[in-house]
Amino acid sequence: MKKTLLICALTLCLLLSACGSPKSAKTLTIAIQYGVAYAPLEWMKQEGLLERALPDVSIQWKQLGGPMPIREGMLAGEIDIGCMGVGPVLIGIDQGMPWRYCAALSANEVAFVVSDSNIHSLADLTFSQRIAVLSPGCTQHILLCMAAEQQLGNPLALENQLVSLSHPDAMTALLSGGEVVMHISCPPYTDMELESGMHTILTGEEVMGKPFTFISCVAMERFHDQQPALYDAFLACLNQAFEAINADLPAAAARLASVYGLSEDELLLQMSRGGTIYGGALSGVDELAAAMAEMGLIQEVPTRERYAFPDVRVEGRP
Repeated sequence: MKKTLLICALTLCLLLSACGSPKSAKTLTIAIQYGVAYAPLEWMKQEGLLERALPDVSIQWKQLGGPMPIREGMLAGEIDIGCMGVGPVLIGIDQGMPWRYCAALSANEVAFVVSDSNIHSLADLTFSQRIAVLSPGCTQHILLCMAAEQQLGNPLALENQLVSLSHPDAMTALLSGGEVVMHISCPPYTDMELESGMHTILTGEEVMGKPFTFISCVAMERFHDQQPALYDAFLACLNQAFEAINADLPAAAARLASVYGLSEDELLLQMSRGGTIYGGALSGVDELAAAMAEMGLIQEVPTRERYAFPDVRVEGRP
């Protein structure tokens, strides 16, 4: 893990030294990933909220398979708002990345799903069996390290068994019956895996000991400072999406079912699953950062001022 993060840090230094200039204010680019955790952003897309709020601005959406390409795009000035797990944001901050959280997007169930009926804990994994995560340093990876420390006494015990796959590819690998026997998953992939006979051995909430923000929105400090109109418009539209979804989940599921390739009932079940929260305050960031610092994944716990813009609500912080 430390070797992997060192490589990431060196890559970040190179990217920072060649950091691109801000894009024209005539374009706003938002990068998201896969899963029901991103439903508020899919709502924004489908309803054209940003297009109405910013009629003179071209709104562009990118869907990428993990936090690393989003980070690279933001450093290059090609992405304005990135959406990812809270863990990669903390690692970036620790490595000097000039970004901060601008919103809590969602809290969702993170599940350790396995295909082998003989596996009931991390101790049951054999050396040849592989674990799928998005990328080194992603939130799922960090939760795995925390779980490994709790169950095996060593946060790095399973490092040599990791493979980096997007959620769709990880699900395909898990269902194929090959080397990948565990996917640290989230809806809708968790449900599809469980329906195919897989089972869950652990959840992120059990590892953390409390509900926590799973996916966040992040912006570069440069974008926040130089493009306040675009920044404010994004947050205003995001809050509209939160309000619409939370006010009528069945209607939101009906609107987004085709986006996720699910029936309305299936999507509603996933969007209303226990532990799912859209919006709200950033939760669990300090606890996650403290665990990461203790395991040596980051050097120190950043201050609230360093990891979030002033207008962001943070649980337990003024």
